[in-house]
Amino acid sequence: MSSEREPSGQHRLPARQRRGALTRRTVLGLALTAAASACTGGDGDPPPPRQASGPDIASEGTTPGPLVWANWPDYLDAAGGGSRHPTLDTFVERTGIHVDYREVINDNQEYVASISSRLEAGRPVGCDVMTLTSWMAARLVSDDLLQPLGKVPNSANLISALAHPDWDPEGTYSLPWQAGLTGIAYDARKVERAIGGVHDLFTRPDLNGRVGLLTEFPDTLGLTLLAQGRDLSAVNTADVDAALDTLTDATDAGRFAGYYGNDFVGALARGRIAACLAWSGDILQAQLHNPYVKFVVPEEGLMIWADNLLVPKASTKGDEVARLLNYYYQPEVAAKVAASVNYICPVDGAQASMERIDPDLALSPLIFPDATILDVSHQFPTLPASDDAALRARFADIASSVPA
Repeated sequence: MSSEREPSGQHRLPARQRRGALTRRTVLGLALTAAASACTGGDGDPPPPRQASGPDIASEGTTPGPLVWANWPDYLDAAGGGSRHPTLDTFVERTGIHVDYREVINDNQEYVASISSRLEAGRPVGCDVMTLTSWMAARLVSDDLLQPLGKVPNSANLISALAHPDWDPEGTYSLPWQAGLTGIAYDARKVERAIGGVHDLFTRPDLNGRVGLLTEFPDTLGLTLLAQGRDLSAVNTADVDAALDTLTDATDAGRFAGYYGNDFVGALARGRIAACLAWSGDILQAQLHNPYVKFVVPEEGLMIWADNLLVPKASTKGDEVARLLNYYYQPEVAAKVAASVNYICPVDGAQASMERIDPDLALSPLIFPDATILDVSHQFPTLPASDDAALRARFADIASSVPA
């Protein structure tokens, strides 16, 4: 879902621009190399709600109309050619809460821009729960545009690696839906030797002009900072500015073939690039078509990101959303989703449930990362809002200076 996980210079798609229709498909393995109109509350009539196939057993406190969930494409288990979502159908049958599920988010910035006037005015935005990446979730929390989540007892199952983000330390406004890792990918046929770290992308002669970076600000800047030896938990605006200087110099020198969203996979397949920063879920798919594609845990470490379930302030369905979240935080339900989307599952106990669904996936470190992965995974820090906006704008200018 890191597509993007942002606009050019901010977020994951051919236009992730991080994770788009190309990603989030069922895949069974990955070899790790160690070293917006439909849901934006427009004036048109919404599509019909998903209907329960069982008896209507609506609980007390539900409000009229369906609960509308805005999500990324291919980010929920599916059947019938994508027309049905079995876990969601079961939720509807059990609760009587009708859910209108819409795959309308292709880019954080683009989606939020489409609802921003209503969101800022405290008016309904056309959905009751939306799935957005942490950097955007942090902005919405800071701007007081979300309502607190209702009671979600199963949130106690959240894995510790994703708990207590600095922008919502108590989980008052957010709960992770899925998460992913950003590292390095390369085609072993097109490099002289294995790639070990981010520093190789900036320095190795055989990679000059054949490297792709990401349009995702936290991923590209985070890994650049790690390559400079920075502790991401302690970086400040000046550190990021210095990293942007490094990117500017390398970009102007022709070091990079381009800055990519989800389309880095196609660039790698066509030979436009030999190596790149990459999102784990996308490489899972790429390996099905090209076994020479490798995913590297950089020597400097990985970036870890999450897409979060958030409730717009004007939604009248907070209680129903809480029940939906509580349902998906049951380990057996979370495992069914993870078996389909293949990103990091945020629910403790889901790995044991996965053993009954697909033992091979239960062993995947990209779905259930162990300490060897999590101990070298870093989150990009939340910067002061005014500084963050200026830094992202500067990054966008750098990224757009090279046609991918």
